[in-house]
Amino acid sequence: MSLVFAPDELYRVPTDDGSAIALGRYHPRGARRFLEPVILGHSLATNRFNLDFDERYSLARHLARRGFEAWVLELRGHGLGGSALGATFDTEATHDVAAALKAVRSTGAPRVLWVGHSRGGLLALAHLARNPDAPIAAVVTLGTPLDFTHTPGLARFLSAVAPALSLPRLPLQLGARTWPLGLPPAPLGPYLLRAENMDPRVVRLALKHAVADIEGGVARQFARWVRTGALDGEDGFDYRAHLRPLTAPMLTLAGAHDLLAPPSAAHALVGLTSGPVETALLSDYGHGDLVLGRRAPEEVFPLVGAFFERHATPA
Repeated sequence: MSLVFAPDELYRVPTDDGSAIALGRYHPRGARRFLEPVILGHSLATNRFNLDFDERYSLARHLARRGFEAWVLELRGHGLGGSALGATFDTEATHDVAAALKAVRSTGAPRVLWVGHSRGGLLALAHLARNPDAPIAAVVTLGTPLDFTHTPGLARFLSAVAPALSLPRLPLQLGARTWPLGLPPAPLGPYLLRAENMDPRVVRLALKHAVADIEGGVARQFARWVRTGALDGEDGFDYRAHLRPLTAPMLTLAGAHDLLAPPSAAHALVGLTSGPVETALLSDYGHGDLVLGRRAPEEVFPLVGAFFERHATPA
C-alpha cells in the first residue's frame, strides 16, 4: 500500500531567493464557513504527508470538512519543493513562509490561519518575529519547542550523531525506506513518537513515505540551539525576544510524553507574546503521534478546528 497526495489543486510556488515550495489546496467540503484559509506546516525530517497522511490521518482534510480552505505546505528540499542547497531554518522561515503567504493570499484572503507540527509551528512564529505585521491571524502549534534547555536526552543524542551534522544533507529518507523493523529503537524511536499510540501500519507507511532528508544547514542550526539554549538566527536575531509585539491569538498543544518538545518547552510560548496564548496538555501523547496517533483524529484535530473556529471570520 502507498500514500497518494491528491489535493484539489497543486501549486509549485517560487520563492524570492530562487527556490520553490509546494502547496496542496483543499477546498471546504460543503459550504465555506470561514474567510481565512489555513496553512499547514510540516515538521522537521518530514514532508507533506505529516499533516495530510490519508483520509483518516489528515488534519488538512479535517479542517476542510469543518468549512475551512486548507493549504498543505511542503518546504524546499522536501518532496515537491525546490532545491534546499545551503538552506537554514532562517531561509525557510523568511522565504518559504513568505512565498506561502503570498500565494494563499493571492486567492483573495486578506489574512490566514497557521497550524504547524513541531518545526512547522516554529516557522510561523519565527516569520512573525521578523515580520510582526505578517497577515497571520491566529496560530496553533503542535509539539513545537520554544525552549531547548528541557531536553537533556536530545543533547546526548545529538552528541552521538555529531559526525553526520557535517554532511551537506542528512540522508534520512533512504534509511527510513529501507529500515525493515518498524519504529527505530532507542534512543531515536521514543523521540519520534509514542509507539503504543501508533497503528503499526501507519508507522510502516510513514517510514516509507513521510520521512524527508534534512538540509545540513537546518540540522546544524537546530543542533546549535540544543547545545546553547538559544533560539536565534544565523545573523544573531533573537526569535524569542522579538515575539513580544505579537497580538494574534495562539494555541500551543503539548504531549505529556513528548521527548522532543516536552510541555515545559512547548508551553514556553506563554508570556512571550502580547496576545492571548492558550495551552492544552495531552496526557497520553508523545511527538509524532500528536498528528498520526490512533486517536489523534478524535482527540487532537478537533482542538485545532475549534480554536480556529473561535478566531476566524464567518463567511
